[in-house]
Amino acid sequence: MEQELSRKSGAIGVFDSGYGGLTILSKIREVLPEYDYIYLGDNARTPYGTRSFEIVYKFTLQAVNKLFEMGCHLVILACNTASAKALRSIQINDLPNIDPHRRVLGVIRPTVE
Repeated sequence: MEQELSRKSGAIGVFDSGYGGLTILSKIREVLPEYDYIYLGDNARTPYGTRSFEIVYKFTLQAVNKLFEMGCHLVILACNTASAKALRSIQINDLPNIDPHRRVLGVIRPTVE
């Protein structure tokens, strides 16, 4: 990961639909303390779990774009619903057009592993 993400590449963004992602951010900071982080919690529109794919995708893409605008080159979706409903679409359909050098990762696969 260090080859792909150098300190020069900006902060790591962490997104959740509320405050729960702060626990994930804390664990990430333990493993990668040398990076700067920006946390974005969408408390105004929480919870995401009951919302449609289209709405979760729209809200998640807005958050990812905001974190990219703030200088993040990697965004971690700490929200399980966003990871399950929007991650693949953003990775496949949006990132190539936004910036193919930026990354968006979810928490579901790493949590399972």
